[in-house]
Formats: sequence, structure tokens, C-alpha cells
Amino acid sequence: MIKPSIFLMILILIGFVVGIITYNQSPLLFSLLIQVNYFVLRGDYLSLITSILVTNSFTDFIFNFISMWVIYYLFGSKAGKFEIVVFFISGILGNLLTLALFPPFTASAGASGGIFGVLSFYIIDDMLQFSRLDWNGLGLLIIVFVLSDIIPGVNYVAHIGGILGGILLALGRKRFLTTHYQK
Repeated sequence: MIKPSIFLMILILIGFVVGIITYNQSPLLFSLLIQVNYFVLRGDYLSLITSILVTNSFTDFIFNFISMWVIYYLFGSKAGKFEIVVFFISGILGNLLTLALFPPFTASAGASGGIFGVLSFYIIDDMLQFSRLDWNGLGLLIIVFVLSDIIPGVNYVAHIGGILGGILLALGRKRFLTTHYQK
């Protein structure tokens, strides 16, 4: 069985290939696959999901691909298939914040909101599991956030939304597990 982090890396690769092909062959289709706030406000809700994966930027692709590999190296997909849920819910939350806070003709694409969600989920999940504040994990999250957001054109709002999604899902999962599976 393929590990969820590896599965997400494959989806990120496929999204990049789709992004390159559609950008070059059908710019209109490309603009419907990424998030263009104007189109979402007029009913293109599917792009809130497809834009998490589709990008035509090699830089965006390679950073996201490597980031998922690092997350896999650090955490080993220990959340199982729930990691995929965290990735997409966090990415969607980042996209919704982008929709709410940026002008209508803003375009956004890439997996970084979902990746920040997975990273923050694992950091908070570890803190909850071991009942301790993890300064190393929080420091890593802050450093990655700051370094990624100094790159021009990066959607820091999607990153913030992803982080919030990961935190909320870690807290919700902990609450669910303690409520339904008490010893």
C-alpha cells in the first residue's frame, strides 16, 4: 500500500504536468483549474479543489514536492489516510481565505496551503500526544513559513489558512479520539 505522503507527492507531480499542458494548450482551461477569485465568485467552486494541485510553476512544484518528501521523512505518514483529508481540507481553507481577502482578479495555484496544513497538523498532533510544547516543531513551522513567504508571488494567506486548518484538524482529531475511544 502506498503511503499517503507519497500519494500526495504523486498528485502534486500530476498537477504540475496538467498545469504545464493546459497552460500551453488551453489557457482558458488552465484558468478554470487554478483559483481565479472572479470565476469562483461566479460559480467555479471546483477550482477551490483543483487549484490545490494544478500549477505551471516549476519552482512551486519542486518546493511542494520536496516539502512533502521532508514531511514524509519526519513523520512517516503516521496519520494514515487522514493525512490526505488534512491536506485537502487545509488547502480548501487556504483557498477560501484567499477568496475572502484578495481582490476578484487574484489567481492562485499550488499545494502549499495543504502542505502547511499537514505540517502544522503533525506538529500540533505530536504536542497533544506527548502533552508538551514543542519549540523545535513550532520553530520549524515559523522558519518554513517565513522563508516561503519571502519568495515573490507566494500566497501567504493560503499558507495561513493551511496552518489554521492543520491546527484545527489536530485539535478536532484529539477531541474525537478522547471522546470516542477513552480507556
